[in-house]
Amino acid sequence: MREIPSFKNLVLPLVLVGALFIAQLQRAQEKIPTWVFEGQIMGTTFTVKAIAPTEPKLELITDALEAVNERMSTYIDSSELSQINQNSSPEPIKISDPLKQVLMAAKKVTKQSQGAFDISVGPLVNAWGFGPNKERKLPSAEQIAELKELSGDELWTLETNHLTKLNPKLYLDLSAIAKGYAVDQVAQALEKAKVERYLVEVGGEIRVKGLNANQGDWRIGIDRPAPNESRRKFQVINLHNTSIATSGDYRNRYIDQQGKVRSHTIDPSTGEPITHTLASVSVLHPECMYADAWATALNVLGAERGLALANQLKLAAIFITREGINEKALELDQESTRYVAVMSEAMKAYLASRTDQ
Repeated sequence: MREIPSFKNLVLPLVLVGALFIAQLQRAQEKIPTWVFEGQIMGTTFTVKAIAPTEPKLELITDALEAVNERMSTYIDSSELSQINQNSSPEPIKISDPLKQVLMAAKKVTKQSQGAFDISVGPLVNAWGFGPNKERKLPSAEQIAELKELSGDELWTLETNHLTKLNPKLYLDLSAIAKGYAVDQVAQALEKAKVERYLVEVGGEIRVKGLNANQGDWRIGIDRPAPNESRRKFQVINLHNTSIATSGDYRNRYIDQQGKVRSHTIDPSTGEPITHTLASVSVLHPECMYADAWATALNVLGAERGLALANQLKLAAIFITREGINEKALELDQESTRYVAVMSEAMKAYLASRTDQ
């Protein structure tokens, strides 16, 4: 007959299990430090928040950012991209794996957006005064037509690790995708260092992972797209293990000699700055590189066409348009300006999933 253990024999194991559980709970509730790193790179600023028991090395972050800058900047004459732009040979040009990765992503978004995203519009960006040369002189219709002939996804090919320029004057500009890629590179560096909770931001493009310092989702504000209210938020959303990028006309713009507002976002189909009422678009994507590129593409398309494409491709995007304004009010941000947001179905579903998280 099997002996049944007495209650006394069970007390000690139960006490030990309870003590072990309490100790584990106390360790889980211990405050893990948040390490904050800030600086400047790629003509903008960066902020990294890493939640980890020990401080990550600053070099993990700066090395990742500098590597991207030295390959993809159009402001550095010796960068890999600048050397490609300076190369007029029809022969294939060998490129690095990181640059190939970004160029492949650019090709993909260009195809899916039917040309709304185009990294070859750099000469047009420069001509309108938004490149390294900040000259605010309006290009003529003839100049625009000429520069449009020098742009187009069909003017360059990518095969294995070689890029071929089918027009020797082709000039590529990765400013609408490189910041997002830089965010991804810092995130990867942190994860290699066993940091599983972080926020990485470069020039407004953001990627998060894990819980924030308060054991919740990271709360990210989408700016009200008004030129004079850079700190006011239009909407705050909860982010979890994803990236967000925003493209808008309220950060980088000017009024030309004719009194017309000129946005830095160039429509490849016209060769001119966008003129629709879409003020900004924010896109969520697991990779910040794609969030960055898609934000620009959808911004070019405008609210109606952009929303339709976002729904077709199941992209999570929020579009903020201006209503009840004229161009003067747009610059002055008068009280008559009204901002209206519309969201793709994927964005609605995402926000619903993060409610009360």
